[in-house]
Amino acid sequence: MLPVKAFLRPILPALWLALIASPVFAQDQSGISLEEALRLAGVESPIVAISQAEVDVAKGNERQAGIGPNPEVSLEVENVAGSGAFSGLRSNETTLMLTQPIELGGKKGARLRAAQAQSGLAELDAQIMQADLALMVRQRFTDAVAARERLLLAQDVLERNAELARIANELVDAGREPPLRAIRAKAGLGEAQANLREAEANDLKARLALAELWGAATPPDAVEITWLELENIDNLGNVADTLALQRAGAELQAAEAVIERERANAVPDLNIGAGLRRFEDTNDTAFTIGASMEIPLRNRNQGSIEAANAAARATEGRMLLIRLQLQREQNSLVASINAAQTRVDTLTNSTLPNAEEALELARKGYRFGKFNLIDVLDAAAARDDARSNLIKAKEELAQATASLVRLTQKQGGIAS
Repeated sequence: MLPVKAFLRPILPALWLALIASPVFAQDQSGISLEEALRLAGVESPIVAISQAEVDVAKGNERQAGIGPNPEVSLEVENVAGSGAFSGLRSNETTLMLTQPIELGGKKGARLRAAQAQSGLAELDAQIMQADLALMVRQRFTDAVAARERLLLAQDVLERNAELARIANELVDAGREPPLRAIRAKAGLGEAQANLREAEANDLKARLALAELWGAATPPDAVEITWLELENIDNLGNVADTLALQRAGAELQAAEAVIERERANAVPDLNIGAGLRRFEDTNDTAFTIGASMEIPLRNRNQGSIEAANAAARATEGRMLLIRLQLQREQNSLVASINAAQTRVDTLTNSTLPNAEEALELARKGYRFGKFNLIDVLDAAAARDDARSNLIKAKEELAQATASLVRLTQKQGGIAS
């Protein structure tokens, strides 16, 4: 019978290669970058076009608000088809009148300022929509990076399990391992194949979701394996003067402008007219002038003024709530980032190196007959779990970082 060491010697290199899969950090970095994904979304996304169209709507309303009322022309014929001296058209009087409504109380200026405030709100809403788009790009890019990392891990595990299954069969055939070892290795191979198919599907779905943000039906072939981290972010600040608070302040200004507009609407307008009157029976003509104004006895627009004042008070309250909510969300995200960063550091500097060392010890022990194949498989599985947990921790860190970037963003647009 062939000695154990002599039998193992030819397959030990293969066993070594099967168990020492390439680390998760040594991977191909080619693929679409986060900066390129942000650029494509900023140029091609329908969200950008929608946000700009809504700004154009507000600008159109602003231009309309600055236009005063048109003059009115009227034609009046009196003493027509009566009886006696007023029969027929002999005694009719024809008056051509031109009337110009004159807005009083500063209506035009108040209306224009209210429309300008709405335009400012629309511009901020467009910036917020684009900032939300940038957040979605960062989130889906992170999903795609995590999916690609898991795909690479699944490929490594499949390659290793395929080689281990081959080695286990050879050892069982040689009588050096019980049949249970081959069954265990075969089961591990089947599970690795299923996990790879799932990882491939998730990788494709993540890239499709990313490409959707710039309106593409075809996903990029790959993404650059780069995790979003705080040190990669420029101009990260606090929640003061962020887009959300800017919008709340603009909404308050708009509410105050509405109050001014409604107060101006309480002042009646003046209608001034001038015209020419022709007397049919004498062929004489005369000029006419006139003026009219509404008498504000009951309707002084008081209800609209009260509603506008109440809306402004509600806006002030919402502004305070938004400030408190932003501060709470910032504190929560910072805590999540710190926790995720600690977990990443622990997995990177302790858990994964220890799992690698345990796998190396199991491999060496197996070589000298101190451990069996099950021990080596368990050590390899522990190392795979450590790599998987590291991917999850990095994903959580990147997602929390993306949310903090969005929360503290002070300017709109799609930026890296």
